[in-house]
Amino acid sequence: MQENLIQIDFSQIESLDPCVQGGYKIIYNQEIPFMIKFPDQEDQSILETIRVRIMILGNGKDLQQLTLELSSENDLFFYYFHTVDKDNFQVVKANQKLNTDFFGYPEVCVKTFRRCQLEQKQFAPILYIQQNARAQVSIVQTLEYKELALIAFEMIAGDEEIIKQHVYYKHGAVKSKFQILNAKIKDIHELVKVKNPQLLLHLQKYLPN
Repeated sequence: MQENLIQIDFSQIESLDPCVQGGYKIIYNQEIPFMIKFPDQEDQSILETIRVRIMILGNGKDLQQLTLELSSENDLFFYYFHTVDKDNFQVVKANQKLNTDFFGYPEVCVKTFRRCQLEQKQFAPILYIQQNARAQVSIVQTLEYKELALIAFEMIAGDEEIIKQHVYYKHGAVKSKFQILNAKIKDIHELVKVKNPQLLLHLQKYLPN
């Protein structure tokens, strides 16, 4: 029973995420510092923490589609995505001079952003906000004497309907998680009250009314 009190399962809430509908699986989900640049402010940039998620439909040789998603906890209306399937991957491969096939593309994406996450002094993602709801993520490696652009991802801004779905989900998810946590705290309170009332009295001295 005590183990159940500590464990918190949000899987049912997370299953309602619009990004995983239709059988998609999240294979990468991390916040990474991005340098954001704008077309009319070439000499200025903003450092912003962006959540990067990579999702796939299918797996291995059954891979059907990959989606790279950028979102921000500070701006619920910030949403860009990059989607590739087997048909349009050849264009991506040619433009980026990749030496992998479509089935290896998810691993390339995950390794790229994992490096940006773990080796921030050497690998940096730069988000170039463009016009016409477009953007580009360029991964830059800092070498001893120069910077080297490794790979770029063409991004599209989410339309009004997509953003509405994500805002609605995030708002509902936060509310539901708060309710679950609040109920869990009450359960722990009751357990401590029965098992160790002296400890509860001691804790109440430090907790707000």
